[in-house]
Amino acid sequence: MDHQDARDERREAVRRAIDRALLERQVLRIEYAGGRGETTTREVEPSVFLGGRGGVWYLVAWCRLRDDVRVFRLNRILSAEPTGERYPEPDTGRLSRTRDAFGP
Repeated sequence: MDHQDARDERREAVRRAIDRALLERQVLRIEYAGGRGETTTREVEPSVFLGGRGGVWYLVAWCRLRDDVRVFRLNRILSAEPTGERYPEPDTGRLSRTRDAFGP
């Protein structure tokens, strides 16, 4: 298996984990490589998983580490696993912040 195949398999496993977390309203634990090369472990509450320009996919989620809405690029999520913990419906303030993550 070459590096591209391994990346494709990892990305597909991450995608399946995100789909499952969204469907079951589960907290998702991710390993995320930031833009400066640092890797963090985060627990997030997924809201939306969407494709953007050029085939880039994004996960919009409430990040418990940052206590705020964050947008995560799929190609920077190194691993993802639903924790089994269900998260509550977001309150109106959090919904507003999620909407704001998409810009004006």
